[in-house]
Amino acid sequence: MNKETVRPQITAYESILLIFSELVKKGKTILRQDTLVSTLYNYKNNDDTNVLFEDIAFRKNLDTITSVDVEDSLSKLQTFGAIGRLNPAYEKIVIYISREEADRFLNSFNQQYIDAASTISEAF
Repeated sequence: MNKETVRPQITAYESILLIFSELVKKGKTILRQDTLVSTLYNYKNNDDTNVLFEDIAFRKNLDTITSVDVEDSLSKLQTFGAIGRLNPAYEKIVIYISREEADRFLNSFNQQYIDAASTISEAF
């Protein structure tokens, strides 16, 4: 029995951070949280963007789409101070990443990941 742990090419956290970095470059720093997962789900099977979803699983019920991976990534980003959530219902996400940090992070990935994140960021 082979017990091997394989790290994905890009983690869920890195995927969300890439998309948020692209949003910062475009000047979009406030998002609606209630549409985030469903918007991402629309790109999961797209040939140009599916590279970002290797480590992200979605669960689709009758009228809702959820993702523990996206929620965990948002929690990590909030813990590290990269995003905040507005009270009282936390329906809006505020991205606190600076343009320089976004550029630095984006430049650390291959162009295919940057292009996928750019495509997805257009939906917001």
